[in-house]
Amino acid sequence: NTMLFPILILIIFTLFVGFLGIPFNQDGVNLDILSKWLTPSINLLHKNSNNSMDWYEFCKDAVFSVSIAFFGIFIAFFLYKPVYSSFQNLDLINSFVKMGPKRIFSDKIKNGIYDWSYNRGYIDAFYGTFFTVGIRKLAKFANFFDRRIIDGIPNGAGFMSFFVAEVIKSVGGGRISSYLFFYFSYVSICLLSYYFLNL
Repeated sequence: NTMLFPILILIIFTLFVGFLGIPFNQDGVNLDILSKWLTPSINLLHKNSNNSMDWYEFCKDAVFSVSIAFFGIFIAFFLYKPVYSSFQNLDLINSFVKMGPKRIFSDKIKNGIYDWSYNRGYIDAFYGTFFTVGIRKLAKFANFFDRRIIDGIPNGAGFMSFFVAEVIKSVGGGRISSYLFFYFSYVSICLLSYYFLNL
């Protein structure tokens, strides 16, 4: 109840919002209705022959936006009106509220419209599902590709060069025993492969 008075004030100004900013005559006059209302007129009581034409243009241009506002009020009336009248003597109103399959179906439609309106047309859910999750998956894939593939190739090449250098360093240390060990191991591998291939 504390918000009732401010809402009523807003409703009064909202009903006439379609009248603002519409040009009087679209043949070259630059004044719109708001500017003309705010500009003091010297000949206020003088009747102009073009005045009726201006009001016709004004009403023709304003009827669409005002009808949208009234359509929204009409929908809100059916969504937010009380289901059962608090006046017990008004049996005519309460007789329309009998439950039945049609009433249940209309309640489902109203609840669907209300949920759709309350959740802002599910735009946030759509945005979160398709854009946010998709962009996060794409970012994770780009991070994986960058770390494992793009950075992995030079890191792997560096690791392999380090490993090969360590092997060469340990082999080429100038020790005769390590040279003889590798020589006899290669000769034994060659002899074993020749023996098994000629069986």
